[in-house]
Amino acid sequence: MFMFLVGIAGCGGEREKKEADLILGNWTHYKNRAYTLIAIDMKGTWISSVRIADVTSKIVASRGTARGTWHLDDKQLILTVEKSDIEDVWKKNDTHFYKVLEISKQLMVLESESGRKEEWKKTLTRKDKDDPSALNPIVTMAPYAVNLDRHSSNARDRYLCLNIHLKLMELMPEQTVPQFHPRARDAAIMYLSSLTYDDVSDFDRIRAQKKKLKDTLNPYMEGLIKDVVIDHVVIAVSTAKVEQFVIEHTAASTQEEPAEGEKGETSEEGVEKEDLKAL
Repeated sequence: MFMFLVGIAGCGGEREKKEADLILGNWTHYKNRAYTLIAIDMKGTWISSVRIADVTSKIVASRGTARGTWHLDDKQLILTVEKSDIEDVWKKNDTHFYKVLEISKQLMVLESESGRKEEWKKTLTRKDKDDPSALNPIVTMAPYAVNLDRHSSNARDRYLCLNIHLKLMELMPEQTVPQFHPRARDAAIMYLSSLTYDDVSDFDRIRAQKKKLKDTLNPYMEGLIKDVVIDHVVIAVSTAKVEQFVIEHTAASTQEEPAEGEKGETSEEGVEKEDLKAL
């Protein structure tokens, strides 16, 4: 009898763990033209925002955000609100208890304390490596390696190597992330190769190029780019240095294939600027 009870307890624990794993991710609930979005992560925290849509399903107003902690207890999802500027939806310091009636990879049906049933649908998977609970999609780029413009024939050859990704604006539920068009990469290469060494010789000057690069790429991304994030920069003057950079950073890129014929030649001198996640 003892072994039988242990077996039952073990099965129950495994079932609850499986349900907790299914709860992780980004969900949306629609009611009265209002989309409530919530991102639930494995750290036991969540972040939510509310978006108001017009008849064409375009965002016309943002209601704000809230965040807090969560846990699952015997088919009951418990959400505690720690911070909020949408108090009519998530009141600070409140705790919400939901009975999980149904849970799958794409659908979650919850019953509130008042007995109201809510259907939540799984939305796009977010890829922000620094904040997995973020509601903004991330488009990872293949690395760039371009010749910097020489303003005079006496200037030495230098080459700019960049590892960047695009942080998009928050998408409406079921809105897909636009594909990175090959012409967008061509436009980025043309812009970056027009820069001189003086344009990128220090962090502040590199930071100043971000907005211009964003403006260059946005027409190809339906105007959805919120920020261009530069997380690694190398200015080098040797072919080996450029090839090393491309090899190291191509493995991490998934959205875009590296274009051929962009690498240039450099000398051993190289100025490395790493971990520029704040840019």
